[in-house]
Amino acid sequence: MQRHGPRGSFDPMARTRRFDEQLLLDCAQEAFWVSGYEQTSIEEISTASGVGNGSIYAAYGSKLGLFLAVFSRYCEGRVQLVDTVVGSHHGSFESAVANYLDAIVADCTARDDFRGCLMLNSLAELGSRFPEVVVIGSRTVAEMDRVLERRVAAGVQSGELELADDEIEPLGAHIVMVSQGLIQLSRIGVPAERLRAIAASTGRMPGLRAA
Repeated sequence: MQRHGPRGSFDPMARTRRFDEQLLLDCAQEAFWVSGYEQTSIEEISTASGVGNGSIYAAYGSKLGLFLAVFSRYCEGRVQLVDTVVGSHHGSFESAVANYLDAIVADCTARDDFRGCLMLNSLAELGSRFPEVVVIGSRTVAEMDRVLERRVAAGVQSGELELADDEIEPLGAHIVMVSQGLIQLSRIGVPAERLRAIAASTGRMPGLRAA
């Protein structure tokens, strides 16, 4: 694996890791997610992971380099979550939307510290300073949109939905937007029951009703 240099660039001369990289990234993700980028130090991550500061800098070049590795991995995981939840559901379109949003609510309320989503948190904290964060975040949202767009298109093809071709992509994006709104509401302590009620109302919106 290549290492990140300044501002997340890659060093083709990177050496083989001499530590458990997944453990390091897990510890770093937890720290960045709970405390944010600015309030997290390499020393804190080093202590939590047992990986020396020097090894971290040698592998990633900077705190930003480590963060971008964590952020990319986290965002890939979010796309995989959406793809798995939507792809594994074989019921009606309306029930697929309900299942997806219910899974998002379960995920974002699984912890008691109201941490929300690392992607959304980081875009708010770092988007104006580090364009790499915006690029990764934008790509992630676009991939989520495509997953839902494919499900909408399948609903149209099967006759479940009556939509014009130019209405398919916006509907997929709308559903993703609702899921992100639910996550943000969870950050301010809105109870899971309330989030589920909001999610259920989305499935009853006229634009989501089956034909």
